[in-house]
Amino acid sequence: MKRVLSALPVLLLAAGLAFAAPTKIQVTMEGYAGDFGTIDQISTKLKAVIDKGGIPADQMENTKWKLQYLQTLADVTAAKGVTWEGLDWGWAEQLIQKEMNAFLAGTGPDVLVGETQMPGFAFNGYLLPFPDKLAQKVRDTVVKGAYMPMEVNGKIYGIATYPGVNALFWNKDLVSKAGLDPTKAPSTWSEWLDWSQKITKAGAGKFYGGGTYAGPNYGGSLRVGPFMMMAGGGFIGKDGKANFNTPGNVKALSFMRDLAKNSPPGAAGGPSEGGWWDALNQGKIAYVVDGPWRYQAGVSLGMNIGYSVLPIPEGGSPANVTIGAAFYGVPKYAKNPDAAFAFVESLIDKKVQDLIVANNNRPPVLKVYQQDSKFMASYMATFFKALQGDVTGLPTYPGNQNAKIWDVFHQAMTQAIVTNGNIQQILASAQSQAERYEAQ
Repeated sequence: MKRVLSALPVLLLAAGLAFAAPTKIQVTMEGYAGDFGTIDQISTKLKAVIDKGGIPADQMENTKWKLQYLQTLADVTAAKGVTWEGLDWGWAEQLIQKEMNAFLAGTGPDVLVGETQMPGFAFNGYLLPFPDKLAQKVRDTVVKGAYMPMEVNGKIYGIATYPGVNALFWNKDLVSKAGLDPTKAPSTWSEWLDWSQKITKAGAGKFYGGGTYAGPNYGGSLRVGPFMMMAGGGFIGKDGKANFNTPGNVKALSFMRDLAKNSPPGAAGGPSEGGWWDALNQGKIAYVVDGPWRYQAGVSLGMNIGYSVLPIPEGGSPANVTIGAAFYGVPKYAKNPDAAFAFVESLIDKKVQDLIVANNNRPPVLKVYQQDSKFMASYMATFFKALQGDVTGLPTYPGNQNAKIWDVFHQAMTQAIVTNGNIQQILASAQSQAERYEAQ
């Protein structure tokens, strides 16, 4: 028997049945409570956090969920012959800089994650397009908003597996004080403006109708952007370059200006979001635009909160901008692209997506949930529906001056909304500045 067993590997090799070692890849990951390293290392860290206790209940539940999520993901990838190690490269500017350095060096993790920078990486040719089979699977099974921001010239370069998008939230108590129906959502811009003005009048300086944060930063652009798109405008033209001075943008920012007059002085266009959310939490603002986390945040404060998809302008169409969306893509330098794409495909496995549904913090992306009546009656269905329209991410502009171009737009957007200046002239000036930067 010992001789038979010792000869078994040779026999398997001769028969072409040897089990190949799994391909190990490295993946940049979103950070949470030590979820970096191999799955064994992650499990050890997270179990220690759970066993130790001493953290708020919501964090404890999320830690338990994260452990289950990553273990399930590891099981699904293992079935595809892939193991992975999660890397902590930080977030925002720190992550962007490290990813740019990897592109320049031609070496780094096989899978990259990111937020606003990822569509730009795709447009500038830093990422590999999805293989045809995977791309078709994504188109057949995934809602459009999860991959549209990462689509360039008909090719898919990345996917967000639990993306946030904007929705409208409101303080029902303030709406009631204005004599309005707190259970009803405004469906058009004009209706929203009318209701906001009535709430401001009823508040008499103590509370306001509100609208959306529009400060000169990404937080403002993420929330104003959907309304520009609804009106036929946006951030870029078909050539991928800045396209600020458009009739649609003028229309949207004019509406935003009228809406901003129903906010506490200085809150809507403040340089930091803090003042805006403080005003909401203190019961001074009725309507706000934000991502899916806003409902739970309101409930935790004892707020009687309503929610709906965003109102659209008369003659316009639904549109949205991803917010809090983490996109995964495979860089051109990847040493193991097949394994990298197997990892990406695992992110949309039904077992993995079911855990997204269970967590109720971000929407899933599989179309199959449209057939789930319980899910479609849930809070998260609002965001799931929004992902099925015209959805994009914030673009990265061509050339080496992306940050400066964004600063130009941020300043112009806020100026257009919170001052009485000529909006078309403000946008025309911003357009000229952006074109000069793009030429450098």
